[in-house]
Amino acid sequence: MLQMEFYEHPDCMKMRVEGRFTGDFAEHARMLIGHSEVPSKLVVDLSEVSFVDAVGGEVLLWFKKIGTTFIAESAYSRDVCERLQLPMWNCRIARKTRTIERAGLPEDGHRTGNKNHAPLQGEMQL
Repeated sequence: MLQMEFYEHPDCMKMRVEGRFTGDFAEHARMLIGHSEVPSKLVVDLSEVSFVDAVGGEVLLWFKKIGTTFIAESAYSRDVCERLQLPMWNCRIARKTRTIERAGLPEDGHRTGNKNHAPLQGEMQL
C-alpha cells in the first residue's frame, strides 16, 4: 500500500510518500504529477518509504529528470537516493523547518501576532 500527501508551501510543493513505492502505485504517482501543472520546485519526502521496486526506481528517476529534490531521513530512503543518485535536500534543514512548521513558530521560537498562518493538511499548530 502507498499513501501520498501533498503540501503546498509558498516556495514549493511537497509530496510525502509512505509505504511501498512499487508497480502501479509508483506509476500512479507519475501520472498525478505528469498530468498536473508541475510547480517550479517539487520536493518528495521518501523518509517513510519501506520498499522501492524497479518500477518505483524508474519513477523516481523520472522525478529527478523533471527537477525534483528528495528528502530522505531513514537509512533505507537515504540508500535509495544514493543508489539512484537522486538530489537530496539537506536533511538537517528539513527537520528544523518541519519542527518550526508544526509548532507554527518563527525560527526564533516566539509566536508573533500573525493570525494569517493556517495549518496545511497534515500540519499541527500548537
